[in-house]
Amino acid sequence: MKLFSPLNYLRIRHSEKKWYDFIIPSLGAVLAMAIYFFCHDQIPLVGSSGLIVQVNGLLQVLIGFYIAALAAVSTFSNSSIDEVMAGDPPTIVEKFRATKVKVELTRRRFVCYLFGYLALMSFILFSVGLVAILLGKMISAWIIGLSSLEVLWLIKTVFVGFYSLILINLIATTLLGLYYLSVRFHQSSL
Repeated sequence: MKLFSPLNYLRIRHSEKKWYDFIIPSLGAVLAMAIYFFCHDQIPLVGSSGLIVQVNGLLQVLIGFYIAALAAVSTFSNSSIDEVMAGDPPTIVEKFRATKVKVELTRRRFVCYLFGYLALMSFILFSVGLVAILLGKMISAWIIGLSSLEVLWLIKTVFVGFYSLILINLIATTLLGLYYLSVRFHQSSL
């Protein structure tokens, strides 16, 4: 589906990329879940000083940055960014005339995929946070009405894990994107 095509970034293959996409975010999410599980009374999720409100404030800025970075990278007039990436270039399998083709990515294509992905994921995380802010108290009351505080605590812990997974993925991928914008674009392909 075209609306979610920025998720094609996850189809890019490279030996280091799995660390930024899955391993670091998963470890961070497990750590966040453990911290929340043991300190849930001290860490508010919603409210004026809650985690989600603070992250949504940051995401409002980042969404614009990601879109601006995507536009800038798309229009850079530097021929070196249109070369296939040096060393072991990342690849993606694309369909071309009913045939699947493994394509080595240029710096421009890789960074465009990266910032498109970041823009979409930050918008999704912002939307999840907005729904949690607007409906969190109502959902909590409904869960307590059906079961107990322990079940609510467990559901909130799982939510923190899911939310942290996406957030830490955004942070790791943003740092990778900043590396390419600030360092790799200005180095030779050697």
